Amino acid sequence: MTLGSTTIKWKERSDNLGLSVVLDVEVLYREKSDFQTIEILNHDRFGRLLCLDGYIQACQADEFIYHEMAVHVPLLGKKHSDTSVLIVGGGDGGILREVLVHDFVKSVTMVEIDQKVIEISNKFLGIQGNYNDPRVSLVIQDASEFVWDAKKSNLLYDVIILDLTEPVGPSASVFTLEFVENISKLITPTGIIIDSDSIFVADGHGYFLQEESSDGENLFSVIKKTKILPNIEIFRTHIPFFPGADFMFFLYGFGETTYKKPFSNYVGRHYNPAIHKAAFALPAWQQNWLY
Repeated sequence: MTLGSTTIKWKERSDNLGLSVVLDVEVLYREKSDFQTIEILNHDRFGRLLCLDGYIQACQADEFIYHEMAVHVPLLGKKHSDTSVLIVGGGDGGILREVLVHDFVKSVTMVEIDQKVIEISNKFLGIQGNYNDPRVSLVIQDASEFVWDAKKSNLLYDVIILDLTEPVGPSASVFTLEFVENISKLITPTGIIIDSDSIFVADGHGYFLQEESSDGENLFSVIKKTKILPNIEIFRTHIPFFPGADFMFFLYGFGETTYKKPFSNYVGRHYNPAIHKAAFALPAWQQNWLY
């Protein structure tokens, strides 16, 4: 429901990490959907923020950083043509917006469990791509069910982008070995899956937000351990409104293809070829921790 304009001190949930963002904001909208609590906050400098189950998912001030890096590094790190893309999650629409930039993308399937997230994001954030683009198919369904059905139907995609919330709500069902096994069957032999997580430096090692929020493993940990997708490349960026601000992306595939060199001179608001190449340079502590 739409709320009043009183400024409150809003605190992001911290779970086991003990660290969160505190903001002086107006709560423009709050609703408990069938799957999660959806909030739209407004900050006088940083614009509007989408929060799901107490976690910030997108902020108008910096959302383009996440969405551009999540899309353009995998799509421009290899020569593509007639490319099929599957977006899992992505209800704010920012990933869809960036995918549709590229003419070589022939089809985009977006699977989102919560129609309300799409509707509210479109109304309050206005960062979404064009759902009416003829290349786009929007599916409102649980991702685990969709992936299972797609596997049985022998559907394949060149690029799969996992744009997931933390595993404390409807996304919990995808943070499993079964999901990894099933979705790995949906990429072409030269295809790629993109995953991501907030990371934190701590005394002696690092932390993943997804693991700290759920007492479980994130998808990187599962895939690294099982080698279901044996080729893993990692790149990173800085996103101020994601917890810890240090943010990591994981590229999973079957082959030895590298995505470190851009095959285009495309420039976005944040992304450019130099940023693309630099993103794969990890600090020594991260290399030791992850590899």
